[in-house]
Amino acid sequence: MNERWILVASREEARIFSLTAERDLVLIADIGNPTARLKLQDLESDTPGRVSDNRMRARYPLRSEETSKERLVRDFYREVFDFLEKKFFAHEFSHLTCIAEPRLLGILRRLYPSALERIKPDEIPKDLSFEPPPNIAKYLHR
Repeated sequence: MNERWILVASREEARIFSLTAERDLVLIADIGNPTARLKLQDLESDTPGRVSDNRMRARYPLRSEETSKERLVRDFYREVFDFLEKKFFAHEFSHLTCIAEPRLLGILRRLYPSALERIKPDEIPKDLSFEPPPNIAKYLHR
């Protein structure tokens, strides 16, 4: 088991490739996130609740640090990492490289399961989600 897998992540989909000895990418899985295209107003049916401060006679809206869209992206990548963790324990790969735009990469970093944290995935902070495999392979070899 000395195979290297590449996760090309976006909010809409996760593409997982295997890097061959010839330095080509072979698609292993293309997992779509159907909720990524929903509008925020479709996800949140109500305005946030309000809290009052009796001392100052003021009312403030309750806000969450995380939007509904961010929560859906996080839940989607939990499923993707469950898939990757199962494949890792089945000895299908030993190295992982995550490619995503920087903000999404920060979210992914917090979601790595312990098995993937052990192998310390390489990270490339670049949005290559719409690039074809040959262009991604070229970027990996720079």
